[in-house]
Amino acid sequence: MRLPGLFRGLAFVIPATLSAQQIELPDNPLKGRIIFEEKGCIECHAIGGYGGTEGPDLSQELYFGSVLELASIIWNHTPQMNRKFRQLRSDRPQFTEGEMLDLFGFLYYLRYLGEPGSVAKGKKLLETKGCTTCHAMGGQGGTAGPNLEQIQHYASPLYIVQAMWNHGPKMQEQIKKSSMKYPTLSGRDINDITVYIRQATVGGAEVRMSPGEPTKGREVFKSKSCGKCHLVEGKAKKIGPSLSSIELKKGVTEAASLMWNHGPMMMERMKKEAIDWPRFEGNEMADLIAYLYFLGFEDKPGDAAKGETVFRANGCNDCHKSGTGSKAPDFATVKRFESPIQMIQLMWNHATDMEDLFIA
Repeated sequence: MRLPGLFRGLAFVIPATLSAQQIELPDNPLKGRIIFEEKGCIECHAIGGYGGTEGPDLSQELYFGSVLELASIIWNHTPQMNRKFRQLRSDRPQFTEGEMLDLFGFLYYLRYLGEPGSVAKGKKLLETKGCTTCHAMGGQGGTAGPNLEQIQHYASPLYIVQAMWNHGPKMQEQIKKSSMKYPTLSGRDINDITVYIRQATVGGAEVRMSPGEPTKGREVFKSKSCGKCHLVEGKAKKIGPSLSSIELKKGVTEAASLMWNHGPMMMERMKKEAIDWPRFEGNEMADLIAYLYFLGFEDKPGDAAKGETVFRANGCNDCHKSGTGSKAPDFATVKRFESPIQMIQLMWNHATDMEDLFIA
């Protein structure tokens, strides 16, 4: 038995004017990890091998969709989860709207965090990408750039991403002088390079960067004038591509690699448009990439007519209808839902009652 896939039809009961931007971005997606543990999700689901085994390890079952797509996945597994709750004699957790937003933000964030790098691959990449032409490492290499063993010790790959970006103009100039081919990066290259440099560095200071906060990143996007070249939604013509139209739901260093690979093209265009190369300080790069990653978190506005079709096709109106004897609230008389998260939260909290009615 499956409960109907209702979340495709949310537009029927959510105001048609609700736009994607009205879904609140999480301040710190990692807060959802606390909810994940406090509500007992970790008793059945592991993260990176830590947690229960009744359900899948969620760091292995990487999720790439939007809020409502994630809600649909969870909803369709509700009967299985309810059976497991009964077997374990465990209470089904209840959520507030804020807790549900934090939890969804955390689940969406899992792919962003990426995977550990390889020291051996990092060493090879420094050589094959030509980094050692300008940078010394292990007593060998060039002197045009700083000795990588002397840089500050850091814990996050985003530190080197930010440093590479800030020195982009000088690095591109040196690459041209050396008649080198501009090195492009892919996949986990930055992770591998970072972990290799980290194990060899003798710098005394330690610099840590947090994974990034999407709400702060939205402000960085504005303050660095990224919007002069890129749109985050819509189809109006801009100098660069609309960021909502390209695949950005990648690990953080994968997203950073895309920025690096487009560096020469961006620099040439910025010169033509008399735009200064932006520099990032503190945690700004991490926040910006987190914001770009979360562009796919928000759903596009739905179609109320199609939502009504889904609503009726899945039998929702069998319980939610006007008149006496209705098994569930009449949506025509209840307060309107102001966000998808609110409806997701209420449906989760009432899923057991809904399942009982559905079976009956």
